[in-house]
Amino acid sequence: MAHWFHRNPIKATEHVDFQLKAILTTSQTSKICNELRLRRSHLLEHFKSASNDVNVLEDDFKQYLSLFGGFVFAIDHDKGNDMKTSKLATLLRFRWSNSMLGMVVTEVSDSWYEVLNICVNMALWLSKHAAWIAAKDEVFEGDAKKAHTCLRRATGILIYVRENADRVTGLTSFPGSDFDQAVLTAYINQFTAEAQEITMARAIELKHSPSLITALAYETSHLFIQADESLGKLDQSLFRKWRFYLQLKSQIYTAYAYAFLGENLLSQNKCGDAVITAKPDSHLFFRRIRPLLERQMEKAERENGFIYHQKVPDICPELERKPTFGLVQPEPFTIPSISPLWTPIVYGAFDISKAKMPDFSKVKKKL
Repeated sequence: MAHWFHRNPIKATEHVDFQLKAILTTSQTSKICNELRLRRSHLLEHFKSASNDVNVLEDDFKQYLSLFGGFVFAIDHDKGNDMKTSKLATLLRFRWSNSMLGMVVTEVSDSWYEVLNICVNMALWLSKHAAWIAAKDEVFEGDAKKAHTCLRRATGILIYVRENADRVTGLTSFPGSDFDQAVLTAYINQFTAEAQEITMARAIELKHSPSLITALAYETSHLFIQADESLGKLDQSLFRKWRFYLQLKSQIYTAYAYAFLGENLLSQNKCGDAVITAKPDSHLFFRRIRPLLERQMEKAERENGFIYHQKVPDICPELERKPTFGLVQPEPFTIPSISPLWTPIVYGAFDISKAKMPDFSKVKKKL
């Protein structure tokens, strides 16, 4: 299979010190803010290398979001109100870059903005970790499962981001940003397709039926096409390279689909149809697939010439999508529960009457 992936940069962010000064009226409130500063810095440092331990990253990610929960949701005695907006939600201003917009940053005083950006970065890191695993000289079954899980988790996180992006007013209004619905859709379809690459490799290794592999390959190709098409209206000077990758991957898996369609047709003694599906001059040159296509064509032409004498059609038989099983499902993501350090008493000890007037303006874009 294609053991390589195109990856966009991890998002950058400005340091947040969580120094709320007079608002912090107890040692517990100061402890939470100090720990948030340390946990955020630690998590951001770990995002820098795709080779870091995935379990460490996931623990850092969950611990930070759990502790940050008091800045997102109100902490009340009434457990039924745990989804109310926190009184602290607008006290801190966050600045983040976007994976495709270079030095352009967006900023806003909204805790949900921080949550969503951290989630996007975690999804991007998981995809990079999967690519790092796939780039090894030898990828064993356990490695493939880890990469597969990373891509499914990344997809689930981005679906959560897409569903919650409208919590921050104006966040989805910047074309090409990480919260542009077109960009999120491209990432979701790409990571799903890449997870299916692993599924398909496993299906080939276990010698599943050619009809199933054909359908999986064609569905994978279609996901790459959907990812590419979602980026079609964005600035091509920024998105062209990403789109080339998606287009190439789509062609690779279309070629695989026809290769295994040819094998399936051979098994049904439809040698004429098998010849047209396997012609190498109908495909781009790929190191691993060309021998497969040539073997299929030689066998089909030999058996058709000696036994079947079937007419070779000018047009390939149609590919079929939607295999009965094997399609990748994203791993659902929910925001971690709020840290037990947050109690109604601790939450109440944050005295927002001593805070400066929050900036309630919409998301701002800066160079």
